[in-house]
This record gives sequence, C-alpha cells and structure tokens, in this order.
Amino acid sequence: MGWLALDVGTSGVKAAVLEEPSGQPLSPIIKRSYPLEQPEPLAMVIQPDRLWTEVISAAREAIQGQAVSGVGFSVFSPGFILLDAHHQPLTPIITHLDRRARPAARKVWSESGQEFLDANGNKPLPGGISVMVWMQLKAMDPSLSRRVRHYFHLNSWLAWKWTGETAIDPGNACFAGLTEWRQPGQWSQRWCDAFGVEQEWLPPIRDGGFTVGDVHPALMRELGLSQAPPVKIGLADTSSALCAAALVEQEILHVVGTTQVLAIRTRHPVPSPHRLTRPLGLGSDFMHVTHNPIGGVALDWLHQLCFRDQSASHFYSDTLRQALQRSTEVQFDPPFLGGDRLEIEARHAAFQNLNLAVDRMDLLAALLQAMRRGHEQAWSHLDLKPPIQRIVLTGGGEQWMRALLPQYDAFDVQHIHQASLMGIKALFE
Repeated sequence: MGWLALDVGTSGVKAAVLEEPSGQPLSPIIKRSYPLEQPEPLAMVIQPDRLWTEVISAAREAIQGQAVSGVGFSVFSPGFILLDAHHQPLTPIITHLDRRARPAARKVWSESGQEFLDANGNKPLPGGISVMVWMQLKAMDPSLSRRVRHYFHLNSWLAWKWTGETAIDPGNACFAGLTEWRQPGQWSQRWCDAFGVEQEWLPPIRDGGFTVGDVHPALMRELGLSQAPPVKIGLADTSSALCAAALVEQEILHVVGTTQVLAIRTRHPVPSPHRLTRPLGLGSDFMHVTHNPIGGVALDWLHQLCFRDQSASHFYSDTLRQALQRSTEVQFDPPFLGGDRLEIEARHAAFQNLNLAVDRMDLLAALLQAMRRGHEQAWSHLDLKPPIQRIVLTGGGEQWMRALLPQYDAFDVQHIHQASLMGIKALFE
C-alpha cells in the first residue's frame, strides 16, 4: 500500500508510489516530458491536453497494479489557467516563466506597488503573480471577462481533473495576488475588486493536506485501480521540497536548478522586494524565498558553448576545480542569463573586460565568481539570523556546489534526492 506522488514541473512530470509510512519509492521513479512552448515572444506556456496525457501516463506506469491509498501533487507555481462554464480551457497553462504581463505589472507597481507588496507579500511580478497575467489577457481580449468562470492554478485544475472537485492551497493562492498574507485562508475582496476577478471564479483555499475528493470512477478504471483513493490538493514544489527536508526555523533549503533557490521556514513573515514571502501551504508557517540567478543551467550552457570536447563528468569535476583556483580580470556582470524572477523589467547578462588573451577558463572562472556573489546576495536577502543549524541541498549539483561554497563546510549539510516529489508524503501525515 502506498501514496501516488505526482511532481508536475515546467518540462515534465515525475511519478512514484511512496511506501507507507517510510515515504520511499516502491518502484523506479517514472518521468514523462512535455514541451514548454513559446507561441509568441515572451510567452512560456504548456498545452493542457499534452500535460494531462503525460501525467496520466506517468501515473499509470508508476502504479503498475500496486494498491494506492491516496494521491498528492507537487506543482510549479503559478501555473495559471482559465476555464469556461463547461470547464474547457480558455488559455493554455501559463507558467511563471511567461513575461507578457510586464505592462500590467509595471502599471500596478507604479500606482500601488508598496501597498501590494505589504498586503500580498510579493511584488506584482509579471509571471510570478498570476493576476498580472489576468490583467494583461483582459486588456488584450475584453471578451474574456464574459467567458471565464474558473480561475485556477495547476493543482486546482489537476484536482478537478482527478475528482471533479477543486481547491487551492494557501501558497498557490498567494501567488495569485488576490490574498493578503495576514489572512492566508481567504480571498481578498479588495484585490478581487481592484483586478476585476469574481470571487465565484476562485477555488476555495484549503490546507495542502486537504482531501478534495476521491478519484472519479472513469479515471480509476483507466489507471487500473480497484478502489477510488482520496486526492490531496498538494503544494507548490519548493514547499514540498521544504517538507521533504523537514526544515525548521534556522535551517536553509538550497535548490540547484534553472536558478538557485534559497528558502527558509518562518513563523514571522516580513515582506521584502528582494524575496518572495508566502504561506508554506501546509500548516500555519510561512516561507521566505530568494534567488541566485546563476544556476546549474548556466554551467550547462558554458559547457556546451566552450567545453564540448569534455565529458560532463570531467567538466563538473576537474575543470570546475581548476577554474575555481584561477585568477581572472574577466567579470560576468550583470549575471542574469535566465533573467531575474524577482524583478518586473527584463535583465540580461554580459561578460566584461574581454580581450584577445582571454580563454575559455577565464569565462568559466568569471561565471563561478559571479555565482558566488549571487549566493552571498541571496543569502543576505533571507534576513536569517545565526546560528544556522542545517543546510539541505537538492536539485543536483551537490558535488560541485560544495567546492564552490567552501563556507558550507562549517555547517551540517545534507542532501535529498527528488525533494519536491518526496515531500508529497507530508500531505498524508
């Protein structure tokens, strides 16, 4: 007997049946991918039908006749989708990487930015706060207000597809931009009125461990289930990873991915323009989340650009160690290869002090130095007071990360594989 865990990301889904009560996978983790599409400049979307097909395919293979006592989700957030009265999609799933809402975000920031930040806990980010996307879509197509009946994030939509019922956890609700952090369990009439969102469009806000309903019979038969297990609404992926690490205050989660994420758990949230502040989504605690814009994909990029003759294992061991010891005048500044998730305006990257004597090791050394600086800045924006009890690394890159950040040797550093998937266990505890 186990729990079916589904970790739904921007490029694919991971599925596994987790053993009760250990939470360890009973069989290999199943992975299915789907394309992140760019139908126009600045757009980053996923087609709902394609995502759903791969989620069900992964779930079916993960189950393989095993008894399932519950289903839970971890999702990227926000994954924004509007539906009509018949629950048919009016939009694709619009990801947090989408930047078409910059005009709307710019307008809100100029007119009521500090008020929005103080109330919501976050800046009006063009992809990171879904109501900014709503404002932009409505400006482009005024008829949308007449057709929309459901304003969902990804776990709300998945819950409806699995059970015919829906809800949203407080963390995802916060990223809608329609709540106030001091009252995380309810929608804000003030912000709904300000942005033209009808409260009846919105799902009820429930704790991430809330049972939305049971798997409906047709899907139960499709998955080969002999009984209909209950479905939990679930959490945003960073929240799930924090739960997998069982972090308490004075401990840090360090996720190495497209960007690098530092997150802490707190009972005393303080909004800041330099970080994200939101409910954990499970229980009453909150999170502070900061970003280092130089993540593992930056090293992947430079590997393919300049070191393609080297294997990945050689590049990420010997070559990185050599580059960390190299002194160079080259600067990688500004460092925003993947943009800046905490800013409204576009930000880019540049190498400086280049000349004909510069070689590829200089570029790599400059990139690693900038990664260190980005880490120091992200750490400072957590506003965490010492002593630090523990650091948990996840997302890959654990080996070279210890070489990059020798200060981590002073802490108890632990590693968790597939943390956002493994954290789904917490929904059932």
